[in-house]
Amino acid sequence: MSMERLGRQLYLTFRSVRERLDGDLASAGASVSQWILLKSAGDEPGLSQRQLADRVLLTGSTLTHHLDRLEADGYIARTRDLGDRRVVRVSLTAAGQGRRRQLDGVVESSDAVLRTLLSADEYDSLNALLAVLHRRVAAPVHGPTDERSRGRAG
Repeated sequence: MSMERLGRQLYLTFRSVRERLDGDLASAGASVSQWILLKSAGDEPGLSQRQLADRVLLTGSTLTHHLDRLEADGYIARTRDLGDRRVVRVSLTAAGQGRRRQLDGVVESSDAVLRTLLSADEYDSLNALLAVLHRRVAAPVHGPTDERSRGRAG
């Protein structure tokens, strides 16, 4: 049996899971991007637009497009920082907090369906391995004796 390269398998799995979540959120009139922005802004109230862009891995112009829509829908408020007028802070409105809770429920239901596809042990193992892989891939490279190399021996 031929195995996919790990990077490709992760990509294919990501695409399938993302499409499923997109469909679930679309049923609620939302998108993954909208949920991620509401979650990030709710988890860390008062982030600057630049900080929020860094958290959600979006460019400034793409973030602005999404924030314009969220603001028009009444879910976020943008205010100038009193200490530095160049900085714009993002916070959830009461409607945004409610929308975030609603979308969290959709995401939790979608995640519950994914959990049914794995045994409890498989789920725990996959979750732990993905966390390790993410941490190691995101870590700066220090050379052949870094944590990534140690895990491959044996």
